[in-house]
Amino acid sequence: MLNKFNYNKKSIPKKWFFYNLAINSNRTILFSLDNKVGVIFFNKYNKNEHSLFERMGPLVSFCKKKGIDFVIPFSSYWARKYRAFGVLIEKDEIMAKNKRILKVLKKRFKIICKVHNQVEAIKKKDIADIFFISPVFPSSSHPNQAPLKNYIFLYLCHLLKSKNIYALGGMNDKNFKIKNSLSISGFGGISTFRK
Repeated sequence: MLNKFNYNKKSIPKKWFFYNLAINSNRTILFSLDNKVGVIFFNKYNKNEHSLFERMGPLVSFCKKKGIDFVIPFSSYWARKYRAFGVLIEKDEIMAKNKRILKVLKKRFKIICKVHNQVEAIKKKDIADIFFISPVFPSSSHPNQAPLKNYIFLYLCHLLKSKNIYALGGMNDKNFKIKNSLSISGFGGISTFRK
């Protein structure tokens, strides 16, 4: 896999599949992807324990073999071991407790964060390289969460304008075209990749 210094020569994927490690059926989706789609591994319950990362081994091997960029939950050890494209920061306390580690990681890996509001955008904008603004549309994975109002979405894009911004939540090719007039690089999702 390429490290961060080589990514100038290679474009970052426009589409990202969010692979919940707690759902085994996601393997089928992963194995159907090509290297134009990136993969973000996460665990909905945030159990970033040693065994979780070990179980990711075959999935990571598949991604490397196919040339798929992949992101893992926060771990400097496993990011180096797997030579990941980046690490996903899900919790604010990770940023607060690991500022020095994040600085070191940033030299070699992309730091990815989700943003749901202005407070999160301000907290994370100097730390992360890639942002997923969420939820942009109604989402089957979060049925009780209302999508962001368009003016809030635009405001968050403006706050993060110097970054790689992706849309998340109810996203597919059709919805991306609706938002594509804005300064977003692409989108992430789960259900859009189900056949």
